[in-house]
Amino acid sequence: MVTIKDVAKAANVSVTVVSKTLNGYSDVNEDTRRKVLRVAEELKYTPNMLAKNLKQKVTKSIALIFSNFERANGKDGVLFQIMSGIYAAAVDFKYEVVIYTRSLSEQQNISYWKFCKDHKIAGAVVTGLKTTDPYFQEIVNSDFPCVVLDTDLASEHTGSVSTDNVGAAKRAVEFLISKNHRKIGMINGHEFAVVSRQRLEGYKVALSEQGIVFDPAIVVNSDYSEESAYELVESYLQEHRDVTAIFFASDLMAIGFMNRCREIGVRIPEDISILGFDDIVLSSYTTPKLSTVRQNFHKLAYQACEQVIHILEKEEKGRHIMIPFKIVDRETIKEL
Repeated sequence: MVTIKDVAKAANVSVTVVSKTLNGYSDVNEDTRRKVLRVAEELKYTPNMLAKNLKQKVTKSIALIFSNFERANGKDGVLFQIMSGIYAAAVDFKYEVVIYTRSLSEQQNISYWKFCKDHKIAGAVVTGLKTTDPYFQEIVNSDFPCVVLDTDLASEHTGSVSTDNVGAAKRAVEFLISKNHRKIGMINGHEFAVVSRQRLEGYKVALSEQGIVFDPAIVVNSDYSEESAYELVESYLQEHRDVTAIFFASDLMAIGFMNRCREIGVRIPEDISILGFDDIVLSSYTTPKLSTVRQNFHKLAYQACEQVIHILEKEEKGRHIMIPFKIVDRETIKEL
């Protein structure tokens, strides 16, 4: 890992000058300041935020950082469950919680470590990250205490919490197969989400173990969007008439698909069986009620906050924690 001494040597200045530059002191020459910042960026230097926070006595503030926060994120109620879980853990461990949102442009303008430094954050739980987001790689390389939701990172200062996405997707497809479905399609999210790749992997493993040949043509991405899934119904069903069941990587996509099916007279589950993923509140209120994979978002968030506190207090190193799931069989799957 690059140290402050490495930056000082490469910039041909003292460690004190680098420290003053990075901490915004005004008595650093402007040309020197620019050189130090350029070298620090080129070397991808990330300061020891834990030591700084301990020195500044700001160790009782945990940040919940939402990446790419959008209005549509509120439809499924997941963010509320995440906030509730984080808050419950923070209360139990006597920490405070602050909430921040970071758009893609904001991530490009201000680095992850500088954002945390400026806001005097002791540790963070981050959700909504895509693998292409600027903060993703910064978090991987950082020594700042952080836990990321829905990925599988693990290092000394960085942990992660997720559902067993491979196992859950595998079990979901196996459940459809147990109902005698053999031609099972999949509506996935997008390729930049770790969970999308994991759920696709589980889907493939289930098919392979049951001797069913994987057909990439019946797997379509829908960006985890209700609207996008709504729009693809006619083309998907016309092109893949032999598909009898579809596994969705999120309930919102399943609900969008179901809404359009109802409008055009496609019956569920008589004409097509559907299995979602998440078990959001809306799933039990659809007509028919949506069969799905249940994630425990409250527990997921609670354990993320608990883990970042343990990392912060040096009780453990970062690790990947997987939360159990459950298949919830309601009314959208027909046995053939």
